[in-house]
Amino acid sequence: MFLGRDCETSDYKTKMKDIWIETEYGKVFGMADGPVNGRFILAIHGYSQRNGWHTWEPLMAPLAEAGFRIVSVDMPGWGQSTPTQGPVKGDGAARCALQILDGLAVEKAVLMGKSWGGNVAVVTAVTRPTLITHLILTAPALRDVEQAKQLTQPVLLAWAEDDPVIPFAYAARLAAAIPTYQLETYPTGGHSAAPNNAADFTPKAVRFLRE
Repeated sequence: MFLGRDCETSDYKTKMKDIWIETEYGKVFGMADGPVNGRFILAIHGYSQRNGWHTWEPLMAPLAEAGFRIVSVDMPGWGQSTPTQGPVKGDGAARCALQILDGLAVEKAVLMGKSWGGNVAVVTAVTRPTLITHLILTAPALRDVEQAKQLTQPVLLAWAEDDPVIPFAYAARLAAAIPTYQLETYPTGGHSAAPNNAADFTPKAVRFLRE
């Protein structure tokens, strides 16, 4: 793992650091914030090319200030990470997530995922349940809802009623399949309910992780 420069933006009270993690898919770029010994959160974006580490930027500083160590990544094929013949997907994406955690020497982790990243988080959590302690998902695009029944971790879901990609009605269907869940709904927020309602959602995420 290579640690790079500190980065400050006008929206941040804390400093972020860019990092690189070696995987079989090449180097993965990420932005890290929060104390290095804080409880670890890996944040994964959605599938469209508009997505990247910045998907979770609105939550990063508040979570860091609450004492968490958060790393938000560009998955291979996105953003600054190694270009690939096509974006990493399917089981390969979950394998990549595990390699990111292994590369950072993480022993226990929380996964945050938006849409496609939510599916990656679920597959990763089912694959390595002893490594993943909690899931925070916003409008997860699960390929197989039945897989949610295999989760042993508590799940915090965020969904917007005006989601144009995955209809809000899907939230109840998914929640019914998850053994332990908390659902936070918002009138607006589109397909990014959690980031677009970060001021309300982040304190709920902190409480969820501390329970």
